[in-house]
Amino acid sequence: MLKRISAAEAFNRQANTRVKMEAMEKSADEELSFEFGDEGIGAEEEANNSSVSNANLSPTSTSSNQPPQGNLVTSEELQLEKEPIKIRETGFWRWKRILIPPNAYVVHTRLGRGAPVTIGLGKSFRYNPNTDAYLVVPAAMQTIGIVARCITQEKQGINMLAYLQWQISDFSIAYRKLDFSDSRDPLGIVNAQLGEQAEAAIKDKIATMSVEEVLTDKAPIIEELTKRIEAVTESRNHEDSVTHEGLGIKIVTVQIREAYVSSQKLWQDLQAPFRHQQEQAARISRLTMLNEIHNKELQSRHLKETREAETNAAIEQVKQSKQTEAFQLKLAEEAVRFNKEQETFRTKLQLEEQTTLAKQASQLRIQAQEQETAQHKIQLEEQTALARQTSEQRLQAQQARLAYENQLATLQQEQAKELEQAKLDNETNNKQKTLQTEQTLHAIAEESRMNEAKMQAEQLQLERETTLKKQAAALKLLTQEQDDLVEAKALEARLSRQQQENKAQLEIEEANHRVKMAQQEQEIEFLRQKQEVRNLTNEFDLLRRLIDKSAEIAAEMPDIHELKVLQTGGGNSDITFEGLSAFVAKLQAVAEHLGIPLKLASKQTPPKNKTKK
Repeated sequence: MLKRISAAEAFNRQANTRVKMEAMEKSADEELSFEFGDEGIGAEEEANNSSVSNANLSPTSTSSNQPPQGNLVTSEELQLEKEPIKIRETGFWRWKRILIPPNAYVVHTRLGRGAPVTIGLGKSFRYNPNTDAYLVVPAAMQTIGIVARCITQEKQGINMLAYLQWQISDFSIAYRKLDFSDSRDPLGIVNAQLGEQAEAAIKDKIATMSVEEVLTDKAPIIEELTKRIEAVTESRNHEDSVTHEGLGIKIVTVQIREAYVSSQKLWQDLQAPFRHQQEQAARISRLTMLNEIHNKELQSRHLKETREAETNAAIEQVKQSKQTEAFQLKLAEEAVRFNKEQETFRTKLQLEEQTTLAKQASQLRIQAQEQETAQHKIQLEEQTALARQTSEQRLQAQQARLAYENQLATLQQEQAKELEQAKLDNETNNKQKTLQTEQTLHAIAEESRMNEAKMQAEQLQLERETTLKKQAAALKLLTQEQDDLVEAKALEARLSRQQQENKAQLEIEEANHRVKMAQQEQEIEFLRQKQEVRNLTNEFDLLRRLIDKSAEIAAEMPDIHELKVLQTGGGNSDITFEGLSAFVAKLQAVAEHLGIPLKLASKQTPPKNKTKK
């Protein structure tokens, strides 16, 4: 049975094999160069030049193309070394119970049933070996290491080490579509299948990229790999944004761990421009530094010699001035000495004169003093007694002061000892503080290192978030386009419906207008006929109508309180009545023609006539 190894180990084996093959090819080329003549010499010189150039390269730069060697254990290696899921079986025969750990999925089927009896995470169940079967699959996130030997767009080999992490999202779909039949490693077949698909995706993407793009920007590879794997696992089509049932698993993350060029010479050639540029900048910086140091040394030497000359001149000047002052002082002292000798001689003469006078005066004073001595003797005895008492008091005071000074000296010695002890304590505290400061600096360094690691993790998280935001923006754009299309169709439907409504409204308004026009024509026709009837009215017709309305006119007329008779003309009363009736008829016709209704006066109750008895 084949044993599965981790991707990091396979990556290291491939890299070591490649290095050994290059070493063998190089040794074979060197042997051929020794066998041939001038060509061999030229090849040997070229090999020496290449070895010299390789020797000039720094160890840190060449080690970046070496396979990842280290004592750190990867999550994939830990995943391969862990023991299978432990399932506990209790009971016996038909009354067994299967106890599933809480970090594992289980599906339990029974003979004669189409649907699973038990399915879910960490669900235990009763088990009958004769009719039941079950499958247990780990629920933890799985890490797949991917080793891909790729060819770039320039036909150059690049070895890639990537890892893919996935997890079961819907076990009810996953157990039907994926192969979990291996009891020791249920997820081994699925990991191998996903690893093969991821390796193919990486090779396809790198085949369209250059070496520089692969080494500097791995985001397109990660995006392409994520899209390809999601299309397989989640059945998601990024072009039409349609998601089907999928395989019941989800991709957690996809990352590129290592990438190095297969050819050592190509890797050195890629590094050469930057190294030469840095070497040029370093040498220019060193030359600049040496020039500045030389200039500073010249300036310092000039300043030093200038200061020495100024100092020597100042010293000579001081010497001369001091000599001048000494000569002047010597002359001044000689003059003072001469003056003092003259003054001494004059003083001597004066003293001799005064001595003679003093002898005479002393004799007189002796006599006077002998007289005064007897008087002062008594006073002196009294003063002696007082002086003795005073001296005794002073002696006591001196003894007290000496005792006080001794105590003060003792206190000063004690204070000096306390000061020395305080200095020792202060030095001890300073040492402790220095130790604490060093510990604090060490903690700060560790914290800065942790912050750098945290910043790198946050940067990776930001890159993932950026990828997700781009995908979300694309999805939002597609959704917006669909919404715009639907809105455009809805707007067209509303416009056509509005046009139809406007057309129907115009037709209704046109029909109403036609009806109104017909009514107006009928009214005009009626008025015309009425006017024709009015035009056909003659005097006899008006007279007949007046006779018909005479009763109503008489009822509306006021009561006659006074009757006056007005007679005109001769005896033609008929002619007068006919003229009045014709005038009234004409007046009524003119009013009706003008549309002026003739209102009669309101009906009034006739007053009752009082009869006199």
